Amino acid sequence: MSTLDWIAAGYVFGIPLIALAAVWQMYVVLNESHALNRFEGTPKMLWVAISLFFSFSLSLYWFCPNARKKGIVFVLLGGAGVALYGMASYLKMRLTTP
Repeated sequence: MSTLDWIAAGYVFGIPLIALAAVWQMYVVLNESHALNRFEGTPKMLWVAISLFFSFSLSLYWFCPNARKKGIVFVLLGGAGVALYGMASYLKMRLTTP
């Protein structure tokens, strides 16, 4: 395979993997955020609300135990997509510079 083929494959597979990671993240948020109801009426709810304000996804994985298992899929999809996209961008930059 030539360098152009690797660039094309990186973009073709990287972008959909990143999109799948985003869709998976939305699925986890919609299905697991109900677990936050257990903090209702407790003093810890203030800290949960503050952490949700700054980083909703990380807080959801921290405070909802069932979401942690699903986070592995998100990390794998997102990591693979970013790695492929980064590889394609690096090869494209290396190919076009004199």
